[in-house]
Amino acid sequence: MSETTIARLAGAEFVGTTIVMLGGPGLMVIAGDEIGPLGVAVGFGASIAIAIGVIGAVANPMFSLALWMSQGIGGRELLSDWVGQFLGGVFGAALIFGMNDTTRFTTGVNSWDPGRLDEGVDIGVNLSGYGDLGVVLAAELTVGTLVVVVLLSAITQQRSSGAAAAFTGLAYMVGTMFLLGISGAGMNPARSLGMAAFADTEANALARVWLFIVVPVAAAFAGTVVWLLIDDATIDD
Repeated sequence: MSETTIARLAGAEFVGTTIVMLGGPGLMVIAGDEIGPLGVAVGFGASIAIAIGVIGAVANPMFSLALWMSQGIGGRELLSDWVGQFLGGVFGAALIFGMNDTTRFTTGVNSWDPGRLDEGVDIGVNLSGYGDLGVVLAAELTVGTLVVVVLLSAITQQRSSGAAAAFTGLAYMVGTMFLLGISGAGMNPARSLGMAAFADTEANALARVWLFIVVPVAAAFAGTVVWLLIDDATIDD
């Protein structure tokens, strides 16, 4: 694979991840109170579908890792994906930071702490607060695994790119609705790290972002294993 192709892949992931940042956490920060949890979930799902179906990116390091594990992409493609995705995550968060009048985020970040709202910090979109560490870990791992299974299944069943994008976007939307009141809906290390970099220190998102990087790695592996169990493909394939 040529250097030009690698650069184009990284560029596509950069653009796709920026779209996801604006359509997901960007909506939470700018318009979360107006559109509510359902609107935020639709924004996440639609932006993922656009990134996959239109831009040709997966816009999520967890997805790229699952594709590499399933031999859908090579090692150089994986690295180029990650470079574009993490740069897109930080760039997208910087755009949201600027549109939010350079006010650091207490909304749109990922964390855990069941008493967060009781301390007077509003995490937005009428949520009840973050869950405790164990609940957040289990929920993020379960939902991330299922979304990976949907992505791999949609691709390997030889559906069109548009259909694969739609199914993955719908799965991501449902997963976001489930996770919003638990963790703020992570499932994407680039999104989590980007928002944490501009988060208010009170939310402590940057110190806790490790979980939202480690768990998607585990979810990519678990999702690939589950996909192998239900698909005709084998580990040798």
